[in-house]
Amino acid sequence: MPLTSPQHLVLAGGGHSHALVLLHWCMHPQRRPAGWITLVNQQSSTLYSGMIPGLIAGHYKRSEIAIDLRRLCDRAGVSLVIAEITGVNVSQQQLQLRDRPALSFSQLSINVGGGTRPGPLLAIKPLEPALETLDAAQGPASPPFQLLGSGLAAMEVAMALRQRWPKRRLQVLHRPESVPSQLLSSLSQLKIDVLPSTALNQSGQGLRCMGSQAPEWLSSSGLPCCPDSGRVRTLASLQVLGHPVIFAAGDCAVLDNQPRPPS
Repeated sequence: MPLTSPQHLVLAGGGHSHALVLLHWCMHPQRRPAGWITLVNQQSSTLYSGMIPGLIAGHYKRSEIAIDLRRLCDRAGVSLVIAEITGVNVSQQQLQLRDRPALSFSQLSINVGGGTRPGPLLAIKPLEPALETLDAAQGPASPPFQLLGSGLAAMEVAMALRQRWPKRRLQVLHRPESVPSQLLSSLSQLKIDVLPSTALNQSGQGLRCMGSQAPEWLSSSGLPCCPDSGRVRTLASLQVLGHPVIFAAGDCAVLDNQPRPPS
């Protein structure tokens, strides 16, 4: 049977917005809403995205950029459920989980971030598998390490990898019309090869950095989402359009009247 509560605020995802709310309640316990509150996340910690380039470059250890969600929940008086979210049953107000009972909610806040758009090579997001791949690919191995993407994420990861691997061959594969010439010059100065995306070796080592896309279960749950990115459309109050008890923030959401890119 689903877990139920008359007043149950469910925080879906351990993104930065939810982590900051937990910290706020830790510092100001009188501002914590009354009632039962549960955070659902697939891991008990999350990585601070602003320090990911420094982690890739070798300036930080993983433990130095990890946000301890379990500790924040304990201090804020919030229950923590470690589970994969698979959907929302909007009509029954339930958050659906893989291999676990659904969680009924009176209010739901969604802060689950986004993943990398589909394509060849391993995605840079979710971060954990990508970081494990980088750890396993240490050293100046002869095959070049490829980064597929024309945005700033691919360029930033390439520059961080040059710090991590001073001598390894690195390639950025991009659409030639998409990258400013000054940025291409900076990559060249770092001895990072810049090639058209058609030069991709799909059997080689590399990461795909091709933009953000919200989890597919958001749109399949019937929530109003952007057709191109899958991001949930919200009012300025962060309430999902047509669903006043559901809120969304971060890379999985977009203000409907003030659209802006993720990250």
